[in-house]
Amino acid sequence: MFSIKQKTIHEIIVKKSRFIAIALPVKNENSIKKNLKMFKKEYPNASHYTYAYILEDNGLIQKATDDGEPTRTAGYPILEVLLKQKLTYILLVIIRYFGGIKLGTGGLIRAYTNAASKVLEYCEFTHKQTIYTCKVHADYNHIGNIDRFLRESSNLINVSYDKEITFIFKINATNYDQIKEQLFQKNNFENKLEIIDEFSDYI
Repeated sequence: MFSIKQKTIHEIIVKKSRFIAIALPVKNENSIKKNLKMFKKEYPNASHYTYAYILEDNGLIQKATDDGEPTRTAGYPILEVLLKQKLTYILLVIIRYFGGIKLGTGGLIRAYTNAASKVLEYCEFTHKQTIYTCKVHADYNHIGNIDRFLRESSNLINVSYDKEITFIFKINATNYDQIKEQLFQKNNFENKLEIIDEFSDYI
């Protein structure tokens, strides 16, 4: 599954109507409500505030709203674009200022689909990855090589000094085997690597 990194805005004009598409990452329904309220203040007196969102990796939490447009001509096309891109934890709002020319059912579907697709072209995508927080012990004879290696190949969080040196760092799960082998060689062929936490996030 994929999400997006940050809020992105793109506008298209279709027969004098403005379609302002706003895509942004969201974590829950509360943040969605707050953003929708904010957009109505930022873009007052719009004809329609249509949107769709998806939460959870399985897509079970999703919603689409036409906000006064004919049924399934606005919110549903937006949702279809999100589903096609396999996106989650995302809210996509399209604010329409009516330009005086009616587009018809087919024209509305095309306009909302196009606006949703266009804004996503400008988004930076993130991919769900598993991250390990690891710990490795080393004696003082090998601190130089290990310290340098971890600073170059991981997100080094902490180094503590006692009878042994303890390194705490984060790595992508896909790199674990390679990191493990390198540390094994640099640590006098001793396996002192331990996974102390695991989580998934969009990176």
